[in-house]
Amino acid sequence: MSNYAIVSTKQELEKALERKIDMIIVTDPELARNIKNVKYASRAALTTAIAAIGVAATNFWNPVGWSAGFVGAVAGGSTIAAIVALGLGASLIWGIYNDYNIKAKGKITMPYGTEVEGEIILEKN
Repeated sequence: MSNYAIVSTKQELEKALERKIDMIIVTDPELARNIKNVKYASRAALTTAIAAIGVAATNFWNPVGWSAGFVGAVAGGSTIAAIVALGLGASLIWGIYNDYNIKAKGKITMPYGTEVEGEIILEKN
């Protein structure tokens, strides 16, 4: 385990994903819950959620954008909430979805002997 990060905020998660860290240990329960929602969403639900957020964000001034965003929100529900809560760009969301596997909650022993308990542990494929 030469390349790892311990994260407890979405900013730390974003940096770890951008650096393509091999193992990300998430210690914050709320952050872990949002990652699980994104990771376990179906590809169709995730695509719909990202598209709905994009349409709503780029067409906030237009009633057509509101309705498209609303339709996507109804279809994406908890996935949209998780994406918004994580506050990550689409490429990083897809990175979590495609590039990492979730290991269950558990303790990891660091190379220097300290144990860290993670709510979830993301391992790069």
